Amino acid sequence: MLAVINKADKTDYSARDQQGKVAFYVLLWKRQGISLELFDNYWKDVHGPVCARLPGQYQYWQFHIAHNQGGFCPNIPGLDYTTDSEDNFDGIAELTFASEAERQTWFTASAILMDDEHNLFRKAIGYNSSPGNSITYIDKISNGIPNGEIDAIKFHVMVKKAHGVSTEVFRRYLTETFARKVSSSNSVLKFRLHLFEAVDNSRPDAAGVSHYEPEEKQYHAAYEIAFANHLEREKFFASSEYLAAVKDAAKYIKQIQPFPERTAYTFVYDGQMTLAGQRSSSVAELITEIGALNQIQKDIESLMVNQTLYSQQTNGSQSGQNQPKATKKRTNYYTDLSADYSRPGLVTPYVAKKLIEDAERIVAMKEPKLPEISPYYTLAQIEQENRDWWPTHCEALRQGRGDILTGEYRDDLVYFCQDGPYQGLEQQKEREKHWWALIAQPGVTMCWPIVMFFGEHTYFEWKCVDDETNETLAKGNVTWVRRGHRGACYLKTEQLTFYRDVFAAQELLNLITTA
Repeated sequence: MLAVINKADKTDYSARDQQGKVAFYVLLWKRQGISLELFDNYWKDVHGPVCARLPGQYQYWQFHIAHNQGGFCPNIPGLDYTTDSEDNFDGIAELTFASEAERQTWFTASAILMDDEHNLFRKAIGYNSSPGNSITYIDKISNGIPNGEIDAIKFHVMVKKAHGVSTEVFRRYLTETFARKVSSSNSVLKFRLHLFEAVDNSRPDAAGVSHYEPEEKQYHAAYEIAFANHLEREKFFASSEYLAAVKDAAKYIKQIQPFPERTAYTFVYDGQMTLAGQRSSSVAELITEIGALNQIQKDIESLMVNQTLYSQQTNGSQSGQNQPKATKKRTNYYTDLSADYSRPGLVTPYVAKKLIEDAERIVAMKEPKLPEISPYYTLAQIEQENRDWWPTHCEALRQGRGDILTGEYRDDLVYFCQDGPYQGLEQQKEREKHWWALIAQPGVTMCWPIVMFFGEHTYFEWKCVDDETNETLAKGNVTWVRRGHRGACYLKTEQLTFYRDVFAAQELLNLITTA
């Protein structure tokens, strides 16, 4: 029986690539005399972790590619589909960077990789993209850090522009017509487009590895496109979106060459080495499959990555000297929560965006009448909803989303604070906006080391840290009585201490989004 199931998440994850402003996109031909299996294993388990340790990277993927066998799509009249055997490469390394300066930092440090290239490659042709010219238009594949096969059909398609067409006109067609039409199709899971600068042929060869590509062989763009299965692929190529996208393609495109993706591996993500980057792809797979939680703890990470034993020293005493044999560890309050806000940092831009989306959804679930606690809406369910809500509240505060924060309260809220009680949302907005402006101001990060849940009750302690000086600017502790998503918060008590600013200036108030 044929199962036709789109297994992809309906959420669009394309925003997680936005911080990678520029790319270095390298086509790689394996060295003669080694098998494809050996090439794959050495590249992902030896070469990859070395590259992952170089500075400047925001993302680093390896795409292991099959040769172009045709049959990707119906032929478009006027386009060239011929492929010389020498044009078939075996892999793509894609590295992204937050800026051109970061990319140059990586280039400067990458000389160490040249000594390893001759073990793997006979040819390596690198393309750069300028700021804004590597864009993910849509991405419904939830896993952004693959380590092996992905649950999709994916192709990397190389594109040459038509003769006589300017680079500007070619790029405008790809971005304003082709990319927008393709990414609007429900059959497409992912569409990522790169617009390339000319190959830098001045880059010297390295120990027999060619870095030279004649102009007639150079590509001008590439795109990554994915489908849930081959049926969705065929549906796409029969769709009105595709027909509209390629209606005038021959005016702008000379040749396309599609290469199926065999596997994909991630070594750097959000500027940090992944487990594959730290330990190699195969070791990461073993750790994941067996569930070896200890292998991703701080002590082993420090030992394997930095070659140092990790120890938490206190009061200036040296590790192992005059220390009790066993001490009780303090509680990690974020163990079972979706994000950790115990200290500055930790949350990636993608997670932050997703939590704001969740916060907006949760606020919309508030009911006009306070729901009763019953067998149909139990304290256990309410406590779990409070746990789910908590990280969304933290991110809303960090982003100064006063509209979301106000929406978390009931209209009949009662709020006890040092300067007296107040009731209702109008009083709440007027009095809290100054606090929100101070604790969410630029250069200050709010964090919550402690959070505890019990039924309707959520207790937490917070502090605001200056990013530059590490000063604690303000702190406090709070108790919410919150009846889950349906009931929201109807009673709040808070102790506030501001060490620096105690009244928000107008320029800070202007940064707060209010309801």
